[in-house]
Amino acid sequence: MTRKQDVRPDQSDGVSRRTVLAVGAAGATTLTLAACSQAPSPNQAQSQATSATAGGASSAAPTAGATSSSASSSDAAAQKVLAKLSDIPVGSAVAAKGADGSEIIISRTSDTAVAGFSAICPHQGCTVAPTFACPCHGSTFDSKTGARVSGPTPTGLSTVAVAISGQNIVAG
Repeated sequence: MTRKQDVRPDQSDGVSRRTVLAVGAAGATTLTLAACSQAPSPNQAQSQATSATAGGASSAAPTAGATSSSASSSDAAAQKVLAKLSDIPVGSAVAAKGADGSEIIISRTSDTAVAGFSAICPHQGCTVAPTFACPCHGSTFDSKTGARVSGPTPTGLSTVAVAISGQNIVAG
């Protein structure tokens, strides 16, 4: 006659349900913290280095300023055309590729002025829309300066040098 062994849950050879739940909760907490933590993006590090060499100017300050349209057309040929001035109404912005191929936003701040910003959100590297809103976590930015308006991002968008040359917006 065979006898059944009485095995209690705390005496089994396997992993207890409590251990599985504890490990799962620790893993979920780790993932949540990792998703909310901030790792510096390459653009943010570059922006900080640029700020340091520019005499400590804030990356939210619009260094990419207006230039008059009096630049010659031969200058435009020598510079990379990023967008047409007529494609951006005053107070609006467009997404474009920078001279180096990076994602940028060009904002038309007045009839004779434009400003350029990196389209990479300093929070977690998502691409910011030309409405100056990050679709990932809701950060918003000022369209004239790139400064942080709201959201979890710690800083504003880094500036990209752009200029008006004739009827074009060029890297500059």
